Amino acid sequence: VTAAAAAARGWRLNAAATGDGQPPSSGGGDGDGNNNGDDNKEEKGGGAMQWPEWVPEGLRLNMDDVFTVCLTFAVSLTIRATVAEPRFIPSLSMFPVFDIGDRLIAEKLTYRFAHDPVPGDVIIFHPPKTDKTSDALTREVFIKRVVAVAGDQVEVKAGELYVNGVSRGAELKLEPATYVMAPQTVPAGDVFVMGDNRNNSFDSHIWGPLPKQNILGRACFKYWPPQKFGSLPEYPIAPTNVVPDRY
Repeated sequence: VTAAAAAARGWRLNAAATGDGQPPSSGGGDGDGNNNGDDNKEEKGGGAMQWPEWVPEGLRLNMDDVFTVCLTFAVSLTIRATVAEPRFIPSLSMFPVFDIGDRLIAEKLTYRFAHDPVPGDVIIFHPPKTDKTSDALTREVFIKRVVAVAGDQVEVKAGELYVNGVSRGAELKLEPATYVMAPQTVPAGDVFVMGDNRNNSFDSHIWGPLPKQNILGRACFKYWPPQKFGSLPEYPIAPTNVVPDRY
């Protein structure tokens, strides 16, 4: 018996048993003779991803979850780089206004779109590269108060800061300065920054004026600890002259 004859005989027996008189379907499919292969494929709904067995079940994200996480991360980085960012206080250089562990929000829109820093602003910045600062230090983020701007003359004598010959001894400082600083004029494009804790602050009286391009943002309010939540204290001494929008 040839193979073709055997196959024909088998079909006749099968047709007799089923009573439909039709040859069997040649593929899996959906039973209509079309080999769609739907029954031979594993369903992969929901953007499922193949994870190694050692990955915990709770961490096996699908494609939708991965997209959401990446989008959230990108938005967070964008806001931090262009709008505002949280910062914590690592030292006592700004005590008593800021204590170690205090947390604040620094916004980045005012100096970009409204006006330049003015005396009394508390800013975060990278210190400039000078003979007093190392390369590693210039990558750190400092927080100090702007006490003078371009064109102002600053001096420290008798324990007090003088700007344009006017004492600013009533400002928010912890104690009188124990050092003396000869008069100097703040260059164009720079500001002069100091810590409120005069005798424990690594600031402009040591390494000089701060270029404006090093400024990262302006501290606008504290959010931690809860009992200190709110805006910063007002700078008690008004500038002696009108500060231009840009200098």
